[in-house]
Amino acid sequence: MIDGDHSTSKKVWKHRLLIFIFLVSVVCLNILPVWQSLGVQPVLLLIVLYHCALYRPDLLSVEQLVLISLILDGIYAYPLGFSAVRLLTEYTLLLTQRKILGHQNFLWVWGGFCLFALIDGLLYSILISCVKSQWTGIFPIIPSILLTIGLYPLLTWALNRIIMRRLFT
Repeated sequence: MIDGDHSTSKKVWKHRLLIFIFLVSVVCLNILPVWQSLGVQPVLLLIVLYHCALYRPDLLSVEQLVLISLILDGIYAYPLGFSAVRLLTEYTLLLTQRKILGHQNFLWVWGGFCLFALIDGLLYSILISCVKSQWTGIFPIIPSILLTIGLYPLLTWALNRIIMRRLFT
């Protein structure tokens, strides 16, 4: 019985380590120069957060989100905790909607993501406005939100086909 618990615990930690490495890779994809040449940068981490919260919340722990948020704060020079507030608030929101969206068809889930991306943009605008002590507005980040929404089907397909099936079966 103890050996079975140990192997299950080891498997869970292995999966969490793999998803953490994948999250760091997604963060690194977000800072590629190709997005700067386009003039707009998607929030690819948002897609992974949404997907994992709906379908595999066991793979994404709060500790991983805090570590990722510290990495984001360092990369984008945000104040310490900025990304943690953003990611943990959104993750909590997603976990409350898991029962509703988890069993819907793709269009409903994508529609939920569109709403979620808009909420993320609004939360980001509020938080960045608090940091800068002036209202920055949501309009400057609308192209980023639209690109993220447009990339959702492709990244979700990749998550389902490549990552979830190959690594976690």
